[in-house]
Order: sequence, then structure tokens, then C-alpha cells
Amino acid sequence: MVALHRAQMVRIAVAVAALAAAVGGEARVGRALAEGGVQRVASSAAVAAHHLARTTHTIGRVTAHRGSVVDVPQRQVLLGLPAALGADGTGVEVGYPDAPTVLTVFEDFRCSTTQAFEAVQGSTLAGMAAAHQVLIRYVLESSLDQRLPGPGALLATNAARAALAHGGFPLYHALLFANQPAEDEDGFTERRLLDLASAVPELRGAAFDGEVRSLYYRPWVAQAQQAYDNAGVHFGTPSMLLNGTEVDLGAHPELLTQPAALQSFVRAASERG
Repeated sequence: MVALHRAQMVRIAVAVAALAAAVGGEARVGRALAEGGVQRVASSAAVAAHHLARTTHTIGRVTAHRGSVVDVPQRQVLLGLPAALGADGTGVEVGYPDAPTVLTVFEDFRCSTTQAFEAVQGSTLAGMAAAHQVLIRYVLESSLDQRLPGPGALLATNAARAALAHGGFPLYHALLFANQPAEDEDGFTERRLLDLASAVPELRGAAFDGEVRSLYYRPWVAQAQQAYDNAGVHFGTPSMLLNGTEVDLGAHPELLTQPAALQSFVRAASERG
């Protein structure tokens, strides 16, 4: 129960940050907290994350094969980042192996709290990885499909694995979160996943498209889910490990909502060796 309560508080903190970004002012959110308390913010958490997803058009859009795609500001940085399957065969590592710190991030492509985290911290993570400050290891789970309509997490995770195989994972991963449908919508369809891939240079092709359509990496998706289950993290998605040790996001929710705090946290770990 304590772990569940902490996880709920972390989700509230991330939703508050999402709301601040969406409405354009942390001070306004601070006043809401002072006047109504955390319970009022808790009741609006899902709305805040959903609102952020719908207001990211300010970042810009790119034209895909069909329709439009919400872009991310770190596009150019992500295009220059290497990505590879980790030694265990389940994690996806983004960045450079000589980085002094490994940050493992547990995510679900359908999780609105993770979407809010990526919206706030995605550019920071990309910048630190590009500067050889941290190697980011993504563990992608898909259990939200068990209680939400459709197989969207399975389809998106399979497509992300295909993007890794064809050299486009860092940007495609970011675009999946930037264009995340509402949790209760079955929006990650095969057609939409291919549309998003069209916004990643040189990703689309017969091989990639075939892997998306055939769910070629379905066994790997199951292995990644097992890796998440085995990790036993206490905060659901997103959760973090720093150099293999779980980060207490209940004590440090600012790591999900404040870029400077995340940078300082990773830098301190690097200095400790």
C-alpha cells in the first residue's frame, strides 16, 4: 500500500508539471496547490496529462506520408544519437558506452504519465546522452493493454523495436510519446505507427513496414515485459534505476519534472564514480 501511495503521488507530481507546461505558468499551478491542496490536483491528473498531449502543437509539426505528426524540439540531437540492444537483449541503450552513468528508464508507450515525463525531460535526456554524460537504457513494458482498449502498447513497442533494427529508434521513440493518443483510445494502429515512422528520415521501407505489419518482434516485446516484471520497480511507469539501483521517486519527484534537478542528479552520480 505504501508503494502504491508513493506511485500515485509521483503521478500527481508529473501531472502537475504537465499542467504547468500546458497552461504556461508554474506560478498558476502553485496557487492551485496552495488553495486546493494535492487532492484537487490529484483529481485533475489525467486531465492535465491529456491536455499536455493536445497542446504540444506549439513545438511544431512535420508532414508524414499521411496526416501530420507532432514533432519534438530535440529532433536533431536524437538523429545523431546511437542506439543498440543491451547485452541482456531486452533493454534499448541510447547514447555512448563511455558515459560514466547508466540511467535505466521503465516506460509504457500508452502511459500518460510517461508521456508527460518525456515532454518535460526528453530534451534533457537527449542532451546529456549526446554529451556522453549518461547512457540511457530503456525498458519498454506494455501491460496497459491488459486494461485499456486495443493492443496499442504491443503494436507501438514492436514498431519501436523495428525502428531500432533500422537505425531510427531515438527519434521514433520520442515521436511515439509526443503523438500518444489518450490512454482510453485505441490510437496506436498499424497505419498510425507507419505514419509516425514517415517522420523519421530513411526509416520507412519494405523491411520496416513488414516488421510493423507482421508484429515481427512480438517475442521481444514479451521478453521486455518480463524484464520489467523481474525488475520489481515500485513506481510503475516511469521508474528509474541509476547504475542499477532504483531511484526513490517518491522522495525525489523533481527528477521527473525539473530538468535542472535531473541534470544535477546524474552529474553527482558521475562524480561519485
